[in-house]
Amino acid sequence: MEYEEFLQSVKENLEHRLGPSYTVTLRAIPKNNGIILDGLSICQKGEKVSPTIYLNDFYHEIKQGQTLEEICTSIYRLYLSNPGLPYLDSQILSSYEEIKDHIVYKLINTKANSILLSHLPHVSFHDMSMVCYLLMEQRSKGYVTALIHKDHLKTWEISQEELFSKAFSNTPRLLPPAIRPMSDVLKQLAQEALGEEYSEETLDSLLEAAEENRLEQSPVFPTLYVLSNPAGVNGAACMAYPNVIKDFAAHLEQDIIILPSSIHEVLLVADSGNYDYEELSRLVTEINQTEVSKEDQLSNQIYRYSRDHDQITLVSHGPALDQTIVQ
Repeated sequence: MEYEEFLQSVKENLEHRLGPSYTVTLRAIPKNNGIILDGLSICQKGEKVSPTIYLNDFYHEIKQGQTLEEICTSIYRLYLSNPGLPYLDSQILSSYEEIKDHIVYKLINTKANSILLSHLPHVSFHDMSMVCYLLMEQRSKGYVTALIHKDHLKTWEISQEELFSKAFSNTPRLLPPAIRPMSDVLKQLAQEALGEEYSEETLDSLLEAAEENRLEQSPVFPTLYVLSNPAGVNGAACMAYPNVIKDFAAHLEQDIIILPSSIHEVLLVADSGNYDYEELSRLVTEINQTEVSKEDQLSNQIYRYSRDHDQITLVSHGPALDQTIVQ
């Protein structure tokens, strides 16, 4: 089955299952770094806000042998279990007073999002841009987010300066920074992956052996730290929070190298003065190309916080992220 035929078939199937009191719409939705996803929006008559279910991954299941009927049943059940967000009605979204305390910002790559940024209020931050979104809690199921466009500012009758003033005060409060040694992050990931089979003693032994090997190979290379927020979502923005990097540098009594792991986190390492920033940039570029999904990539560059100048600067000349359109 060809992709366009798949999209239309899913739409028609859901229209039949839901009946005439629902409107089912196919939408091409731009995401980070030029990615376009195909979404199915389902809206009950009288509602102004509708959930969107992305269909791209479901098409991969068709290729792996799932039938169209099985996939449509999965989508139908997914919608029934998440039918809507009653607190996100049109009145709330049109009222600045209702949403102002939920405005936060994140970092995305500027060049790779030049088309998207033409529709968004944004502030430059080196080769990246700060953009704002609404962070609405969905009870026990995490967060619902909505990107803020220039049209929203007209609806709310506020300026870009007012928008970012709110975002700058809200974001550290709603998504506070957290810096952890990489070893702690690896332990958490192992515990989540292994469940009851997780053994802290075994993992500690493996980490100790890896640390000894690392010191033998490169005795001057210090510990890596991960900077993100407790949600682990859009946590790279923490590098722009006031005093976060400054206080960490003061704690280590060294300047700090910042490596952009993804839009969700950055890696921090004390700068001993022995590192080739261009070589680090090549390493980040290779990891982006082989290990990080295109939608999650932030930058190929390296940044450095100087205690003497109390500022973050870009210190590499790595290749820019592409804006290749991916569907």
